[in-house]
Amino acid sequence: VNAKSAKLEAFANAEKQAAEDVAGTGAEDWQDPRMGKGGRRRDRRSTFQFVKEGKFQRQADMVRLQAKFGETEARKIAAREARERRAVAERERLEATADPNLIPLGARAGIKGGMAGAASSRAAFVLDEIPEAEWWDVHILKNGTYDDISDGKWEIKPEKINLYVEHPVPMQPPMEAPPPPPQPLKLTKREQKKLRTQRRQQREQEKQEMIRQGLLEPPKPKVKISNLMRVLTDEATADPTAIEKEVRQQMEERASAHEDRNLARQLTPAERRERKIRKLFDDPTGSVETQVHVYRVESLANPKNKFRVDINAQENRLSGVCLITESFCIVIVEGGVKSVRRYEKLMMRRIDWNAQVDGENGAEPEYDDDTPLGEEAVNECTCVWKGTTPKPSFKKFRFETLRTEAAARKYLQEMGLAHLFDAAAACVAVSADFDEDM
Repeated sequence: VNAKSAKLEAFANAEKQAAEDVAGTGAEDWQDPRMGKGGRRRDRRSTFQFVKEGKFQRQADMVRLQAKFGETEARKIAAREARERRAVAERERLEATADPNLIPLGARAGIKGGMAGAASSRAAFVLDEIPEAEWWDVHILKNGTYDDISDGKWEIKPEKINLYVEHPVPMQPPMEAPPPPPQPLKLTKREQKKLRTQRRQQREQEKQEMIRQGLLEPPKPKVKISNLMRVLTDEATADPTAIEKEVRQQMEERASAHEDRNLARQLTPAERRERKIRKLFDDPTGSVETQVHVYRVESLANPKNKFRVDINAQENRLSGVCLITESFCIVIVEGGVKSVRRYEKLMMRRIDWNAQVDGENGAEPEYDDDTPLGEEAVNECTCVWKGTTPKPSFKKFRFETLRTEAAARKYLQEMGLAHLFDAAAACVAVSADFDEDM
């Protein structure tokens, strides 16, 4: 008899008897209700958890959309694509199971037509219903329908038609604006010179490498009278006269080639003239606006000053007008930045407005009757206004003599510049009031 089998059988019988006794006596008498009835069980071993098809592909697509359009737009695009996939799946389900007689006419074409029908049904699903009248025609038609212009009728609202063009509302782009390009590195003069030296050395090394490989012919030795004996040792001693003649010829050829290169780089007279004009009159800022300066001069009785005002405006290629009235003169010039800057220096610094004009044969200068005895009339130039305009108002610079201020203002008003005359008149008036208060 196997002792181990006997022990196991006896243990099983004893356990069974104990379970029957516990069931007969009632477990509620000795068992704690707070304790669980079952013992600790071993957790079930986990099996493989398979990933649904397309999960990582969708994650990769989402990462690409976020990198291209941003997180917010990427979520919107992903949601729209998910809706489209659900709509396609619903149409495929209807195509497989639904009764064609119970499907609406708009969706029936998609079910019967396969892929082409699905595309047409998708378009029908996205597009809105065709309105009775387009929105751009509703406010023109009298009753808001196209019946107003059918059958030869023409019932519209003429007061709604004007010369203005209605532009559509601009839409934001679907992606964010690209970042600005990086700014170029600012180099000092010393660094720029160092870079030029390095580039020149690199070109020389490339040339020597090509000569070493046999792609370029090596240059001839640069022989001069000073290094003749050192470069051509044996040949110079054999026939010095012939060698010297050949060396002098080579020196002349090198000098001639050097002069030819200089002439090739030299500007032609037309190019030189164009460079000078560009230096004098081009705007360094690249602005397309016209600079305008307005000056008030009390008197232009001195012909020398009048000539300088005229000839400098022409030489600086300025357009404008000089209005001479009985009370004062107004000078309006317009042109480029450099030109008006030079003209301002002329008007405010270089011209002596109080210089007197000698009479004929050395006589004393003549004064008006209003000038007090022992005093001279003070003539001065005042800069009234500086600004810009989109385009010039004059074609050239000219003088206009008008008797009254009203005539001068009317002349400028015809060109839309009456405010400049008002500013010039008010400028001197304010100055006179200030002098009286002092």
